[in-house]
Amino acid sequence: MRSSNGPLTDSELFLSVQHFCLQDGPGVRSLVFFKGCPLRCGWCQNPESWSSRPQLAFKDHLCIGCGRCVEACPGSQRRAPGLPPADCRLCFACNEACPSGALHRFGEPACPAAIFRALEPEFPLFRRSGGGVTFSGGEPLLCPAAATELATRLRAEAIPVALETCGLFSLPRALSLLALTELVLFDIKLFDDRSHRHWCGGSNQVIKENLAALAANESVSVWPRLPLIPGATAQSANLDAWAIRLQELGLPYLTIVPYHALGDGKRAWLGMKAGPPIPALSDEMLQSSRDRLAGAGLRVFLPGEEEWELCYEGRRVTGRS
Repeated sequence: MRSSNGPLTDSELFLSVQHFCLQDGPGVRSLVFFKGCPLRCGWCQNPESWSSRPQLAFKDHLCIGCGRCVEACPGSQRRAPGLPPADCRLCFACNEACPSGALHRFGEPACPAAIFRALEPEFPLFRRSGGGVTFSGGEPLLCPAAATELATRLRAEAIPVALETCGLFSLPRALSLLALTELVLFDIKLFDDRSHRHWCGGSNQVIKENLAALAANESVSVWPRLPLIPGATAQSANLDAWAIRLQELGLPYLTIVPYHALGDGKRAWLGMKAGPPIPALSDEMLQSSRDRLAGAGLRVFLPGEEEWELCYEGRRVTGRS
């Protein structure tokens, strides 16, 4: 383990910071994306966040054919522009030599001090708007050391921290980070375990257990979010099952996140197999799904519409009055 002036571990990776966001918690926020996820959702918009290792992507539409990537390869494994060859050592010399941005590295060692410095100029905006920083991914709870160190630095400056999670994590290992977290944006997907395994690559048993545990914890504010995927999560039986469970847990509200196909291009950049064919989400399906959930007793929101006070009522949340 290194000092806090550098990466905490070589295995915890950071992807990027996205600024001036309005849909991932209260106020104006910055999103910090960590790399690594235990699920493989067929509709994922960030497949570059799956692997816990650095990756090299190739954006062929940006390649100018200059050959500098070939010249820069120290072991001569690279013989032409494109995706990294099978024997690539991922030294990223070609990425550094590429003048057009056609080669792109996904994943840097997570350095909390450097990320904090990148966020610091926005602290006045966070304070004026009631915003803060949201940890996303991937799965931030796969990077507990770096995420906890960064959250500690932010909370020392009275900057609220929110956390987006797929729900598949070790709760005992997450407690120190959750204690620093104002809000947990908890993704729910398929209620049926077999369907969840088919679409997401893993069981939902631990996810359901973690959702119930957080909902019962008065020191944690939880906001469920459901990606609305035609042919999968948008099925009536799935919506009905989640509506019942959320009300049982005392979480009678959620955000539905409309499906989009932003991940398809990234899969191609990384040389990944194409995802399953998913039809476009129609306005009619979006509205009917929203009506069905509302008819079952839930308060239903689209991203950016949320009334965040709903999840703070009756909660003991650090940093909020």
